[in-house]
Amino acid sequence: MAVTFISHGYDTTTGNPYTELAWADAHPRIGSGSYGVRSGGDWKVTAVAGADRTVSIAAGFGWGSGVIDKTVDNDTIQLDAITSGSRWDLIVARRDWTPTAGETKFMKINGGSVKAIPGGRSMIPGGIDDQPLALVQVTAGQTQPTAIVDLRCWATNGGMVAKDDLVKGYLNDLGTEVYINGIGWRYLPGANDVPEWVATGAVTTYTPVGATGWTVTGDISVLPAGTKRQVTVDVTVKRTGAAFSLGSDAWEFILPLIPTAIQSTAPVVKYLPALITGGSNHILAAAALNPNGAVSIRSTSGSYLFTTNALFTLNATYYI
Repeated sequence: MAVTFISHGYDTTTGNPYTELAWADAHPRIGSGSYGVRSGGDWKVTAVAGADRTVSIAAGFGWGSGVIDKTVDNDTIQLDAITSGSRWDLIVARRDWTPTAGETKFMKINGGSVKAIPGGRSMIPGGIDDQPLALVQVTAGQTQPTAIVDLRCWATNGGMVAKDDLVKGYLNDLGTEVYINGIGWRYLPGANDVPEWVATGAVTTYTPVGATGWTVTGDISVLPAGTKRQVTVDVTVKRTGAAFSLGSDAWEFILPLIPTAIQSTAPVVKYLPALITGGSNHILAAAALNPNGAVSIRSTSGSYLFTTNALFTLNATYYI
């Protein structure tokens, strides 16, 4: 049985007039963003353990296009099977003004193999309008969803925040401002008045990812740069584990480095000179920094022993 919605804002909502309490709930939110949920747990989409291709939508409070809705129980949706490959389905709160009494309900919209909001989403406030909540990946041969991307947003007191860049695919009214993973974004008219997202705000600093047998000191900073972000890596990598042999015939992966939030979807490897010093080392090597997170290294002068306490530095800039 579908969950019951307590809704305000439809002109024929039986039994739910716009009371003082409803207005108190609506006033600080409607107008602060086209869509939103109230708290971190409201309408959160998670996989249901032990259930085939099923997700749960937590109870909570949300709004969109002038309507506020509250659910007091979680709801579940089973996604369609797939025979090969994978598919990204969209979970939405659908607001429908077309019945005699308008209604809101949770729905699934089947997508395609690309991780994107599918074209089947309806965007007609006053008709049928879908508020995106999450993208869920269904993969052939898997009973559980293989990935869930949170598309909820929160907006009040003049600010809007979200958790994934894909929200920019539906928060697409000119003038929109949203803060995502440490970066502010503004949707502005660009060349020939074609809208574009422009990064704003101050520098954000991330802690490098490390690995067993290594210590990493320094930081990774991110600076808005037009429609992109400039990532600057300035770290020292030190061997704390056992010594190992490093040759010149192949790249040796040594550790991940770049946090997931600032990895590039189309990485361009940076090849950097790296002077390995410390212990018995004083050798020039080549380091490869891949913006998908990995650091590899190889010798430029034959095989040698990379000893404990030896270190090298990495300084590089790339754009995402």
